[in-house]
Order: sequence, then structure tokens, then C-alpha cells
Amino acid sequence: MDYELVRPLLTILIGGTLVILGGLLFTNSVEYLASKYRISSTFIGAIISPILTSLPELVVIIVALIHGGSAGSEISIGTIIGEPFMASTIVYSMLVIAGFIGYIKKRRDKPLLEPSRDLYVPFLTFSILFPLVLVPSFIRALFVRIALALVMLLAYFLYVFAVIRASGEIIEENVEAVYFGKFMKSETYAAFVQVVFSILLIYLGSERLVGGIVELSRIIGISMQALSIIVVPSVAALPESVVGLVWAYKGRDTLALASVVGEKVLYSTFYPGVGMLVTCWCLDLASVFCVVYATAISLLMLYYVLRRRIGAEVAALGVAGYLLYCLTVFHVLKLGAV
Repeated sequence: MDYELVRPLLTILIGGTLVILGGLLFTNSVEYLASKYRISSTFIGAIISPILTSLPELVVIIVALIHGGSAGSEISIGTIIGEPFMASTIVYSMLVIAGFIGYIKKRRDKPLLEPSRDLYVPFLTFSILFPLVLVPSFIRALFVRIALALVMLLAYFLYVFAVIRASGEIIEENVEAVYFGKFMKSETYAAFVQVVFSILLIYLGSERLVGGIVELSRIIGISMQALSIIVVPSVAALPESVVGLVWAYKGRDTLALASVVGEKVLYSTFYPGVGMLVTCWCLDLASVFCVVYATAISLLMLYYVLRRRIGAEVAALGVAGYLLYCLTVFHVLKLGAV
């Protein structure tokens, strides 16, 4: 194999290992703290976890904006738009599979995910607000973009309050001991130290993952459009994916789904709001497809959440949506329309 390809592949492997380890430590410590302080599963999963695990994406966005010029703006917009799409397709499918594996390994009682119905708040919020990111592409007025950005920023804070009011399910007290507790006298102190250490691992691992993917994409000639819409979001979404997979495997269904949809809400309100203020926010056809597909799948997920029954059909839907998008976008790209 060409040495030029070995280096980015090795970087990706090291980064992925750090992210997986950080995700395991993060879920263990957060579960303990949520149980100790009687914090609801939905609040931890939908608010706290997405903010912490979205740090790698935030770094990508900031670095791209500062050093990337116009291309950096495209990468930033692609990351913001593409992340909810990845979460709505591949990540949902992976959660269902993780839950089924957990059932086989007797780590959970049922093969189907059965999250709390109060997750309707983030799913409904995302389904309503995410399509609004398309508005500046059709109404190219500065005041419209700024006004919409402020509305989205406000919507995120209102969403936080809505989640707090709707939250009801509390994490049980029979959670696993904190891993770092073996080395410290106070388990609570160990949990906080473990949270900080896990976030550091996730950040360092994600930084290497993104760097490796960008270098590999340059070597094999992936277009900027494919990089900004598919490659970067798929890598940057790994931290919350790992966190959600661990929770699904262990039967923490509300936490698992909330961590994913909470990230989607963050990327349909707060991050687009910031993006509209600091970029021209010019979405191309590939981004439009992302928004349409992610919103449609989210509406279907809302139906399954209200039924408290998420199984194989959701996994199939996610994979089909991702493949359909890739076929559509790459066909359009091939025709030169994007």
C-alpha cells in the first residue's frame, strides 16, 4: 500500500480508538452523576450530552471559518447541515442494532428500543425548525437571514426550558460504579474527573479523525461537496454515536435516543443561527437534499417514539435513506448540477 495512504488511515484508526474509549468513560460517569443527583434521562441525553459531545464539530466549524476562506464556509455549512442527516439515517440504525446485540448478550430485557414519550419535544422541535435553514437560500435578504438567525438562537433556549418541563423519567439508582472510582476515595469526585478526561479523549480523537479523513479525501480526490456534506459530518458525529450506542446496548433507551435527537436540535437551532450570522449561508442542492431527507425521517421517528416501539423497520429506514441520498447527490454531482 502507498505510504501516502497509510498515514491518514493510521490517524483515523488512532482517532477512532480514542473516541470509543472516551465514549465509554463518558456514559459511565454521566449515568452515575445523573442517578446521584436525580436528573432526568431526557435532560441528560437531550441537553447535556449533545453540548459536550458536539465539541469536535464546533472545532471543525471554527477552524474552517478562520483558515478556510470561502471553502471553509462551505465545510462549516456542510458540517452543520450534514450532521443531522447522518444522525437521522446511519446513527438511528446503529442504535437499533446495538439494542438488539445488548438483548442477545442479556444486557437488556427487550430487543426493541422503548424510549420515554417525552422525547416528542426534541423530535417535534427538530422537525419544525430544521426546514427553516432553507429560507435564506430562497429569500436572499440580509435582514431575513439575521432575523432568522436570532429566532433560531432563541428557539434553542426555549427548547431547553421545554425539555426541563417535559422531563419525567429518572435514571435508576442501580447504575455501574464509576471506573475511576477504583483509584480515588470519593466516587463522586472520580465521576467528575472521568467526565473531563472522557471529553478530552473525545476531542483529541475526533481532531485526529477529522484530520485523517480530510487528508485521505485529498489524496483520493473526493470533491469538496462530498467532503462537506458526507465525510466530515460522518466522522464528527462519532462521539455522540458511541455514547448513544453504549446506552442502547445497556438498555438506557431514553438516553440513547435523546443523545442523538438532542444533537440534531442543537444543529437545527443554535449552530445554524450562528452560521447565518458569520457566513453568507448559501446552501447548494446537496444541502437541500440533506434537509429534506433528515426532516422526513425525523417525522417518522416521532411516530415511533409516541408508540414507544423502535425496531428493525427504523434501522432499515435509516440505511435506505442514507443510500438514497448518496445515490441522488452523486448522480446530481455527476451531471454537474451542484
